[in-house]
Amino acid sequence: MKNSKLKWLVTGSILNNAGVSFIWPLNTIYMHDHLGKSLSAAGFVLLLNSITTLVGNFAGGRLFDRIGGYKTILIGLLTSIVSLIGLVMYHGWPAYAVLLVVLGLGTGIVVISINSFAASMSGYEHRYVFNSIYLGLNVGVAVGTSIAGFIADINITLIFTANLLLYIAFLAIVLFFYKDLAVVHHPDHPEETKRIKTGRRSQKQFINVLVICALYLVIWIGYVQWQSNVSARLPELHISMKQYSFLWTINAVLIVIGQPLISQIIKKAARTYKVQINIGVISFILSFVVLMFSVQYAGFLVAIVLLTFGEMFAFPAIPAMISTIAPTGQKGACQSFVNMSSTIGRAIGPVIGGIIVERSSYTYLYIVIIILMGLSILIFHYLLKHMSSY
Repeated sequence: MKNSKLKWLVTGSILNNAGVSFIWPLNTIYMHDHLGKSLSAAGFVLLLNSITTLVGNFAGGRLFDRIGGYKTILIGLLTSIVSLIGLVMYHGWPAYAVLLVVLGLGTGIVVISINSFAASMSGYEHRYVFNSIYLGLNVGVAVGTSIAGFIADINITLIFTANLLLYIAFLAIVLFFYKDLAVVHHPDHPEETKRIKTGRRSQKQFINVLVICALYLVIWIGYVQWQSNVSARLPELHISMKQYSFLWTINAVLIVIGQPLISQIIKKAARTYKVQINIGVISFILSFVVLMFSVQYAGFLVAIVLLTFGEMFAFPAIPAMISTIAPTGQKGACQSFVNMSSTIGRAIGPVIGGIIVERSSYTYLYIVIIILMGLSILIFHYLLKHMSSY
């Protein structure tokens, strides 16, 4: 019984992330090439989508604590399904933009529900539960992106129907299996609340957290270019949507099969979080250097491998480092800043990138990202130089 509970939670994570991966990487292409909208307009829609996703995260967390996970995830799924039904029927402009914004609200609630279920599941070590969810996330991305490319090549509007079917399948699983998921509530301990400090040390720790989150935000501004503006350039180079989707399949597969190897490298050569983050950011920078000179598909293959390598190092290290240095009694709040940083980065990244491309070029965009990441890692080390043991 215990194993089946985690199994269905991971299955939900796979279906949810497969559904998100169906639409998210193709949004810019669809709005730019099929609806005739500018890159900055497409970026603005993605900005609104990210904002409603953030609202969904916040609302979902509050609802989870007040009415329970089962009802909360149902609200998120039903919101997503209603918006997807709308997209199947009305995928022109401006209906597409409005429904995509509503979809962000629903998926935001669903994501936070899955994470909250994982955090409150009894009978497992938390690290094991979240590793399983993370694995499910990447399997979902691999499945979603690989299938999405083939469907888009047939008819891009079929993506909405396929996504709707995935969420209906997820709803069926929730109705049959999620009601019995064990949820253990952990109310704030009054003595723990008393120990929360507002003094100098606590403020310094909080500033350290903000510095790390600022670096994370910049990383996501660069990372999200792959899911937005880079995808819009590929048709100009005669690279199909199927080939673009395959890049993300490679990304997910490398994460799934490469994590044990990366763990060994970290143990032997990157024993501190700062070294681990260094390796990740340098790999991100190299990815954009390769993009600057890529006009053939092979160049994009090399760049996505470098991007994935950076992701495997930096993305797990940043929340782990923040958890280590967070002030007593504020670990949950500090982790929420991690999520907000990535969400804001995903929101403003496409807008910034779209404006730069329209006013200059893709090469200039890549140069800006390289400079931003380089400066951010230098500032990160300068401001946290007192934390040599981390």
